[in-house]
Amino acid sequence: MIKTHTFNRRKYLIDIDRLDGMCNTYKKERELHIFCDLATQKGLETAIHEGLHACKWTATEKNVEITAKDIARFLWRLGYRLK
Repeated sequence: MIKTHTFNRRKYLIDIDRLDGMCNTYKKERELHIFCDLATQKGLETAIHEGLHACKWTATEKNVEITAKDIARFLWRLGYRLK
């Protein structure tokens, strides 16, 4: 499982757990937490949602929510699954 990822030229620590998610862009060591089962559509949506926050930290929560949901649904329909 990955431990870090770079979004928009900024490196984030990655933490996978079992709730929803959180992206912290305010600390020196940025963090992206995913607390969902990544094998589910909700987990895929949460990973995209938090990645969008990391890429575009000025985006509104509503915009990120709508975009993540649309992308996750599209990828899920294409057959993307965690194996």
